[in-house]
Amino acid sequence: MCVVALAHRVHPDWPLILIGNRDEFHARPAAPLHQWADGSGIVAGRDLQAGGTWLGVHAPSGRAVVVTNVRGAMPDPAKDSRGALVTDLLRGQGRFADPAVADLDRFNAFNLFAIDGSGPRLLTNRPRPQISSLGPGVHALANEPVDRPCPRAERLRATLAALVGSRSDPEGLLDTLTAEGDPALFLTGEVYGTRASTLAAVAADGTVRMVERRYEAGGRPGGTTALDFRIG
Repeated sequence: MCVVALAHRVHPDWPLILIGNRDEFHARPAAPLHQWADGSGIVAGRDLQAGGTWLGVHAPSGRAVVVTNVRGAMPDPAKDSRGALVTDLLRGQGRFADPAVADLDRFNAFNLFAIDGSGPRLLTNRPRPQISSLGPGVHALANEPVDRPCPRAERLRATLAALVGSRSDPEGLLDTLTAEGDPALFLTGEVYGTRASTLAAVAADGTVRMVERRYEAGGRPGGTTALDFRIG
């Protein structure tokens, strides 16, 4: 993901809303949103090159995780996969299921929201490795280090905050993720651009609504998947 916003315990009907755009090279293969067939309980799209994911929900536990990369740092192919970090956090198993701050530099530059029963956390390794607890509220991340202003993240945060304030259905946020302009939430490049807009919303009764809208080169629609399931 390259711009994402999180609303935690501020909407009366939806205690968790996670929304964002994944920007990526169009040539990088990916599987659409689905419940993985490996018994992990993960519901997510899947990066078919590295095997991980960028945003997902763990159906048995309700854990949710989303990652963005951070611009300005050359990727090191020898480092561990950021998508694998997301997968371990979702499953609650594996080498990075409960990472320490010292583990975070094992990955290329990233920002990440991880939400579980104890609340949301921010994990990042730019400008330095840190793990921080987040209180109830509306939070956003994009491709900038967390100590820098990011107009793109702020635009999405304000959009989600307005929806929370109006107590509207969160599915309407998917239309706002196609917003262009300055700063653009949606990127329409032929080689690199927005590949998917994803919503994960958890209702007060534990019902989860996940919707993924996919896009091809030039921003052309590429299909939609909508799933409903219950935590536990």
